[in-house]
Amino acid sequence: MKSLDWMADAVCAQTDPDLFFPEGAGQNTNKAKKICAACPVRIECGKHAQHLEGDVSHGLRHGAWGGQSPTQRAAAGGPSLTAARDEAILRLTAHGVGPGDISGQLGVNYRTVLRVRAGDRQEEAA
Repeated sequence: MKSLDWMADAVCAQTDPDLFFPEGAGQNTNKAKKICAACPVRIECGKHAQHLEGDVSHGLRHGAWGGQSPTQRAAAGGPSLTAARDEAILRLTAHGVGPGDISGQLGVNYRTVLRVRAGDRQEEAA
């Protein structure tokens, strides 16, 4: 496992975490990104976000990391949320988890789980 010692030097650790993970309509990460601009571990933070977002069991983009919003990280070529979601669905399916449980665990629509599973069966049959 990679060391997270760099987090001790993160400027965000000395500020309000709600700035980095805003909730609700009209909220944005602009204040957080300004704080990130002066952070000595911005690069490590961005790499950590890529790692978390690339983990198909997590597969979410949320909050300001490394001076970028979720949208900016996605545009920069981070892992596709759709691909990560689909991989998670197929991995859980392979472990015998039912579609209802997968839907609940990943927070996706039940029909999405069924569609991804059906698409995978069609690809295997081809």
